[in-house]
Amino acid sequence: MAVDVLINEAQGLPEDSIKKVVEYIHFLKYELNNNVSNNKKRTLGRLEGKMTYMADDFDATPECFKEYM
Repeated sequence: MAVDVLINEAQGLPEDSIKKVVEYIHFLKYELNNNVSNNKKRTLGRLEGKMTYMADDFDATPECFKEYM
């Protein structure tokens, strides 16, 4: 039944949009076959405990880029 819904929704779409749908299906199959999970938590690794300083304005835009903002 879900395949019929997919076919009905795809009807009338331009060719490039159908290609995007097919690419997304390939991605979903890859994700299923390779046990890819978005729920994995990142670990610190090699630099754990070694970072001792970060500037207070770390996220601020540098002066030389202000004219582009």
